[in-house]
Amino acid sequence: MAINPILPTRVSHNLRTSALTQQLNANQLQLFVLQQQLATGRRLLSTRDDPVAAEQAINYRQVVDQQNQILTNIRAADGFLSATDDGITDISSLLIQAASIASENVNAFTTAEQRASAATVIDSLIAQLQIVGNRQFNGRFLFAGRQTDRAPLDSSLGRVAHVGDDGALMTRVASGTAPGVDSAATYNITVDQLLNLRANPIGSAVDLDPQATPSTRLEDLAGAQGRGIRRGSFRVTEHSPSPVTFEVDLTGADTLTDIIARFNDRAVAAGSTTTLSVVGDHLRITSGGGFNIDVADVANGVVAADLGLRVTGGPPAFDGADIRPRVTLTTRLSDLYGGAGLTLGSGVQIRNGGHTATVSFAGAGTVQDILNRLNTAGVGIRARINDAGTGIEIINLLSGSELRIGENGGQDATRLGIRTLHAGTRLSGLNDGMGLGTVPGADLTITDGHGIQFSVDLSGSVTIGDVIDAINAAATLAGSTLTAGLVANGNGLRLSQASGTQPIAIARANLSPALDDLGLSGVSGSATELVGRDVNPNVASGAFSALYELRDALLANDTRRITTAGGRIGEAQRHVAAVQGQVGARSAAMRQRLERTEDAVISVRELLSQLVDVDYTEAITKFQQAQTAMQANLRSGSSLLGLSLLDFLR
Repeated sequence: MAINPILPTRVSHNLRTSALTQQLNANQLQLFVLQQQLATGRRLLSTRDDPVAAEQAINYRQVVDQQNQILTNIRAADGFLSATDDGITDISSLLIQAASIASENVNAFTTAEQRASAATVIDSLIAQLQIVGNRQFNGRFLFAGRQTDRAPLDSSLGRVAHVGDDGALMTRVASGTAPGVDSAATYNITVDQLLNLRANPIGSAVDLDPQATPSTRLEDLAGAQGRGIRRGSFRVTEHSPSPVTFEVDLTGADTLTDIIARFNDRAVAAGSTTTLSVVGDHLRITSGGGFNIDVADVANGVVAADLGLRVTGGPPAFDGADIRPRVTLTTRLSDLYGGAGLTLGSGVQIRNGGHTATVSFAGAGTVQDILNRLNTAGVGIRARINDAGTGIEIINLLSGSELRIGENGGQDATRLGIRTLHAGTRLSGLNDGMGLGTVPGADLTITDGHGIQFSVDLSGSVTIGDVIDAINAAATLAGSTLTAGLVANGNGLRLSQASGTQPIAIARANLSPALDDLGLSGVSGSATELVGRDVNPNVASGAFSALYELRDALLANDTRRITTAGGRIGEAQRHVAAVQGQVGARSAAMRQRLERTEDAVISVRELLSQLVDVDYTEAITKFQQAQTAMQANLRSGSSLLGLSLLDFLR
């Protein structure tokens, strides 16, 4: 540090004192700053020390804070994935044991008692599998979806049921500023994904076809092209003697009311007589003057096509294409079936294993009301709107349990599309996928209540409806009044006639297996009715169902069913192995992100250190210089301040 020259001696004493004081204060301030830098290790003690560097340091600190949070997220997610992988390994081990038991019990030398003992072991494996499925990590259920505070598997209804959700847990693993880099990653696997518990829902057998209303939201429309309603502008031309053209901008539109209002306002402003309205499942443009209409998208837009309105030379009253409204929770039953409405009265019968319920829909006004009634029936099912938004689907939550949904004297189940055995049921799906077996020629021999006998050939039949039609056609040809249909209560085929003198009977023809496959073997009829069994129950898929099937087969001493169950356990093993591979890939990707982020944090901290951290060598050198300057100023100042007039007179 330089030593400032002392003022000439021919100045006042006060001025010399003031100058020395200022110099000493400056020395002390510099010493203080250097002492603070050495004590804290920081070069920048306030923003005024170096405003430019301070601003850069603030930005770097924000980056470091963000990256530290991302590191915390990645470490937590990686730990969760590691625990998940451990759980899957345990599940694989349990399935290997089950597969081994199945293979050991298919030989002819195993006794019924040994198989019964093996069934007890399978019960133990089921219990252990449920425990692993409900495993926790840091107070959260590993396989529970988003509801990590609730066990995903429950056995209060006697069988293991999946009661969790299928949501994904996501965490931020990157800043998201780089193009093509996902800022969030999924780090969980749900138990239904792992054990394939929901692969076999009861799909809606009918399209409920809701009509559109002015209040229908655009997000609830599949659109004429099946790709939703994409916003944009379209151009309308009314070919009056003086053609009128106007554009309608749908940016920000939320409902059909918004579209109608914008269209009609723009038409009035342009002097056009056209109006837009919603009719059923489509939009209608009407020219008040009776002129032809053109509708086209602007530039590369598609909104007119999505609304089904694109047309050239359209008639004065132009009906657009079906905009395909989706079923939503708030859809009113009166708006279903294209506006004809859905009237429900009799309810439905539900049987899931040993649990039964009759569900009434009296007073229901919306689809949400229907779902609530079904979901609170207490029989282990979950009803929801299907992904396509066309109807209701039912999920059997009870593993290994046969779910049957039938009528309760009316047509509610059929009209809702949730009946498990209906006219559209494909024969290939009967009997747990075993289908319907037929032979060349006649498959059934039926004797009606008046003794008229006829044969039925089921070759070429594809659905239950085809079987019913084949029986009715054969009866008519034989002069019988017997008719085939479905039972009015529950499920199953029904043969009936108004009167008879002997019981209706049905027998197999030509050793055809069709009698068994249709659920008509071993049933006795009256003179007016014969009712078969429901051969199309819904059974939940997945590992638990396969284990229950194996246990029941072992108890029944049925080697054929043991073989089938063993095959399904093998499928479950392969599925679990594939999922474990996905988890491993996610974990590897997470660790790579962790390494990259740690390297990035180190780099940013180095840059930050260069800005804010002190160079100790430089600071110590400056501190020593400041001390020397301080001492010099004190010595020279004491000498000069000690001078008086007498010193100059000597």
